[in-house]
Amino acid sequence: MTRTDHEWSLCNPGPGTLLVWVEPWCDEFEVPPSATITLKTPDGVESGTVGEIEWGPENLIIWANGPTVAVFVDDVLQESASAIVPIPNGLTKGMLNTLFAEHPQARLGGYPLPVVATPPWWRRLRNL
Repeated sequence: MTRTDHEWSLCNPGPGTLLVWVEPWCDEFEVPPSATITLKTPDGVESGTVGEIEWGPENLIIWANGPTVAVFVDDVLQESASAIVPIPNGLTKGMLNTLFAEHPQARLGGYPLPVVATPPWWRRLRNL
């Protein structure tokens, strides 16, 4: 992994495809074997780094600290929300973990909510 100014790169040594998630946008990128993924933050980001990096069981998760992050795979700009939608001021990884921890149904495509049966009206009336 290299750091040059406001740029981070990682080469996938293979043999399989590497999945990279860029949070908090929930953008997912597939990096084929021997390909390089590059993330660039705009000029003016205080620390000059992309953000915190975590290894998940099946993917790499990058928590961005810049307002936007442009993603390139083998120098081809990838279409993504992370490149155009800025992170709201004050939004942190801790806040997102609090909001979504143990609640995957809150995320798009998460677990379905359980169906809760409501008692019939006459049973509710009887309990008054």
